Amino acid sequence: MILSAADRLDILDLITRADDAATRRDAEAYAALFTPDAVLDGTQGTHAAAGLRDAVGPIWAAEGPASLHLTLNPVIAPGRSADDAIVSSILLIVDPAAPAAIRTTAAITQTVRRTGGAWRIARRTVAAADKPF
Repeated sequence: MILSAADRLDILDLITRADDAATRRDAEAYAALFTPDAVLDGTQGTHAAAGLRDAVGPIWAAEGPASLHLTLNPVIAPGRSADDAIVSSILLIVDPAAPAAIRTTAAITQTVRRTGGAWRIARRTVAAADKPF
């Protein structure tokens, strides 16, 4: 399957909105970007979409009082159908206090799915950055 330029931009927008919601610690906005059957898994455990709002609070709290979530080098590959894609990237979590410092990095693999005309995250897997994808 070939993804259109418009689909690729929409997928990048989805991933960026997830980073923005995580940076703002907005669990409601973050969870709204996932499909109802989504799974968040990896280094912080496995969490179903139904419990996502509650699960991300402790994860974000472990990053300290403030952090910036930045996705680097996203690579979008077609999925099994025209309505699926796989996004591989590196997540950089930065402490914004002066002087800014990198808190951690992670390798992120996301399956995204077009649902109701919009792209949503169906699976987000977080791995150590030294063992990407």
